[in-house]
Amino acid sequence: MKIIIIYIVIALSIPVLLQAQYTGGNGRGDASVSYINVHILIYDITTEIPSKYDLAQNYPNPFNPVTNLEFGISNLRFVTLKVYDMLGKEVSTLVNEKLNPGTYKVEFDGSSLPGGVYFYRLTSGDFTDTRRMMMIK
Repeated sequence: MKIIIIYIVIALSIPVLLQAQYTGGNGRGDASVSYINVHILIYDITTEIPSKYDLAQNYPNPFNPVTNLEFGISNLRFVTLKVYDMLGKEVSTLVNEKLNPGTYKVEFDGSSLPGGVYFYRLTSGDFTDTRRMMMIK
């Protein structure tokens, strides 16, 4: 089993981490990809500090295949933002780091996933909120 990590800079000069894990492969191109996880860095979109934690509804919703997720945190905390499928299986981790107070925007690209309903969950300290989004393909 090998893990490939590639750093890419797209047209907007946004650093992107593309991670793929594959197994097998005998030199003839028959390796299989077990998961692909694309993480685009988050943007701090305001200098104002929110008075409370907040997870906004994604936009656009429904989406194909890219949507924006915004959230606000009021204290310096470790924050996780994850996306789950209908069965509760984690399909992507968008944020997993300590963040300063502020309002942030993350772009989620679901092009490697099938269409359907997904859930995204923000967790920070005692705060947890979950919202639903729909991808149409």
